[in-house]
Amino acid sequence: MKLLKENIALLFLTTLLLSTLVFFFVKSSDNLAWAQNSIIINIPENHPSGENCQSCHQGEWQEWNRSHHQKSMQIADDSSVLGDFNDVEISINDEPVKFYKKNNEFWVDLENQKYKVEYTFGFEPLQQYLIKSDNGKYQTLPYSWDSRPIEQGGQQWFHIYGEDHIPKNDRLHWQQPLQNWNGMCADCHSTGLKRNYDTATDTFNINWQNINVGCASCHQGDMKNIDNDDGNWTLIEGAKTMSWSNGIRDQSEIEVCAACHSRRSPLTDGFNSQDKFLDAFSPSPILMPDYYPDGQIKEEVYVWGSFLQSKMYKEGVICSDCHDPHSLNLKAEGNALCTTCHQSEFFDTPNHHNHLKTSSGAQCVNCHMSDNLYMGVDNRRDHSFRIPRPDLNHKTSSPDACSSCHTGQTPEWAADKINTWFGEKQTREIHYGEILQNVLKGVPNSETALKQLLNDENIPVIIRASAYNLLPNFSNAESAEFIENGLQSKEPLIRLGAIRGSTFIPVSDREILLSPYLNDPFKAIRVEVVNSLSDMNINRLNEKDKDAYNMALDEFLTAQDQVMWRGEGRFNLGIFKTMQNETEAAKDLYLDAIKIDPFFPASYINLADIFKNQQDALNDGKTLDMGLSFLPDDADLNYAKALFLIREKQSSKAMNHLKIAVQAAPENPQYSYVYAVALTDMGRGNDAYNVLRNAIKYAENDANLNMMLLNHFANMGDYQKAIIYAEKLLQLFPNNPSIENTMRVLKSRLTGNT
Repeated sequence: MKLLKENIALLFLTTLLLSTLVFFFVKSSDNLAWAQNSIIINIPENHPSGENCQSCHQGEWQEWNRSHHQKSMQIADDSSVLGDFNDVEISINDEPVKFYKKNNEFWVDLENQKYKVEYTFGFEPLQQYLIKSDNGKYQTLPYSWDSRPIEQGGQQWFHIYGEDHIPKNDRLHWQQPLQNWNGMCADCHSTGLKRNYDTATDTFNINWQNINVGCASCHQGDMKNIDNDDGNWTLIEGAKTMSWSNGIRDQSEIEVCAACHSRRSPLTDGFNSQDKFLDAFSPSPILMPDYYPDGQIKEEVYVWGSFLQSKMYKEGVICSDCHDPHSLNLKAEGNALCTTCHQSEFFDTPNHHNHLKTSSGAQCVNCHMSDNLYMGVDNRRDHSFRIPRPDLNHKTSSPDACSSCHTGQTPEWAADKINTWFGEKQTREIHYGEILQNVLKGVPNSETALKQLLNDENIPVIIRASAYNLLPNFSNAESAEFIENGLQSKEPLIRLGAIRGSTFIPVSDREILLSPYLNDPFKAIRVEVVNSLSDMNINRLNEKDKDAYNMALDEFLTAQDQVMWRGEGRFNLGIFKTMQNETEAAKDLYLDAIKIDPFFPASYINLADIFKNQQDALNDGKTLDMGLSFLPDDADLNYAKALFLIREKQSSKAMNHLKIAVQAAPENPQYSYVYAVALTDMGRGNDAYNVLRNAIKYAENDANLNMMLLNHFANMGDYQKAIIYAEKLLQLFPNNPSIENTMRVLKSRLTGNT
């Protein structure tokens, strides 16, 4: 049970703001009601502070007025609504829906209810619609308008989750917190937005400076002009690609864009362009499940995490080198954009790309910026600008650009083609994706490779920072030294990663290591220190450190407030309170989490765990039953219920719950292992073997599964197969005397020398 709780805690303690492009909400119907001091980039003290930026900045305003930012959120009226509301009736997943107008308002009949559309959200390639709910909340409709041209399959209604039926007990259902505009998307689709969420009443009181993404979203405060540093892109004689001419480029513009174009969790209620990124947000690491093991985009992670992996970022490129900052359009179309810096005679030629000049394979982006489809119709490109590596496909389980286009071919075919084209000119050092995948799969000797990665300054900072999160897999003194070295880095992302990865260090040592960083310049780091020292006794600190801790604790609690509107927020704070031995406070938080987000299973499990530790079996069982009444097929709840029944000496009743848990989460080796043990204890050895045989496909390096399979075949007298699993265990635990002795016994029996 403790293992389950810790696994779930690890999953949700890094909960980030999952964004499903939604909508917004307005204080004023005047889209030109600009904020005070909305453009202040390197301005003189006597710069006028009037509200109308357009009067002085006509060109910029005209470009912006045609942009996605201008249309990020609008009042629903005839000028903004793109969808067909002319008494249109559709049915998707056997669910009838009607879109119509009434008194110049836009309405939807859905799930036997009538809903008025208050706002539009976005406009290309899809437009979503916002519905008013209780307590100041706005929810996004699950049906969106495909605004692409007809010839591209657009101009029709579609369900944001396609043909997948989303029942009401699914957290993705449109009336659940994960589809709440206020918390999920509002701050990036309106200017100067404040959520003003009241945790006690579960109520929002949203306000903003401007309904859409206006000037003040990017231009505010005493921010220096990021374009006046006298440098430019120049082509050095003999080079094929331009380089920045004036030393290290000022890339602070990226932090302004990253505020919304990144996967992150907010630390404050609202933000502005003056904020350092790590003072307003805590970013997600470049790890599964958000990214593929090699760092390619998987979930909706936006751009920042990808771009910081790229060689472009390393060389000084900023967003506005390719994108006009006001229209947001690319500065040139097709390969013309890339050849602005990369010489066309070397790169825009079949000698480089090995495709017909007029083919899609000749387009730079199709090889170096693979795309993923999100929200049904929105293709977004990976900004890590990577060299195609189909040879990594089977090593990292990541997609590759070649077989994504050549769908009838295999990655091996593509790798052979690349080897034919480039031969010895290729460099094929081990990729960091291979290392991270091996750690995640528990491959023997992956610890050494991980630690080499952490020390390799040629690896992107954001990858090394993320890799620190994996050090708890190797909880030893050497790993603790790596944490200590990471904390001393000048790179704040690496310090942040080292703090996140420090959880395996005993609290007495961790306190000494982390306490100095309660005074780190960046809020994200100070907040993470408090979180990582949740099991520390504050009275052990000296007065100076205690003052720093209390200040950082206030920042930590403010950060938690930003996500208290969803189950994860109260759940995470409940874990913190539990670690602080504030058990009753933790109970209340888990109960509140269940109330506002009843389909979030982790809250039931941790609340039941408290009752278990208090030896309150009655409430332990009731809590799990309550969770199962909402989520009868949830793997974690069924596993927790099975363990409860086993503790209560009701093993036979536990079997069905274990079966459901394994069926729902076959990739979880712990669930399969416990189920196999229970089956074996009941004399159902063949059934146990079938469970193990399936489980080992997902977790070939799991020690428990391998040991059980060894025992199974040894008991069956099949010593040759038992030796296979003994060899695997020796790879996992080299020089282990017990396993070595087992191997000798098996070999002896195989040869008949007992």
